[in-house]
Amino acid sequence: MSLRKSYAAVVQLLRVQKGLSQTELSGSVTQAHVSVLELGKSSATVDTSVQLAAALKVEPITLLALAIASHEKRTVREALLASLAEAEALGLADNPLPTRTQATVPPGVLEARKKWLDVQELKARGFSQSQASKELGIPESTLRRLWHRADQG
Repeated sequence: MSLRKSYAAVVQLLRVQKGLSQTELSGSVTQAHVSVLELGKSSATVDTSVQLAAALKVEPITLLALAIASHEKRTVREALLASLAEAEALGLADNPLPTRTQATVPPGVLEARKKWLDVQELKARGFSQSQASKELGIPESTLRRLWHRADQG
């Protein structure tokens, strides 16, 4: 069974268990979207899952844990305990988590910055371009370009 079908089955199960119609479940999610989700013809986004969970008056993690447990043919308790053990092993179970992605610098940019800094250090120490090229093992043309660049960062 696909995860989409398991998700559909869980949304329908919770909706029926709570005595709600698809129309009553809809709010920021339309009845047509609820229908398509329950038929397993579409996947829900994270935002849609949060909205459905709110309409079903369950925690979003409960909705997702039920869907995953159904998909993996295990109990929700087993799925949640495995998830908690994994979060603990990662050292993330009891720590605050970021709410936004962090800007990252591509490795190539870091390498270029280091090379520029190395060239500037040798220049400041009085090396000639030829000496610096040999010391760093880079072509003189590359060294000349980095030698005359004012700032790399």
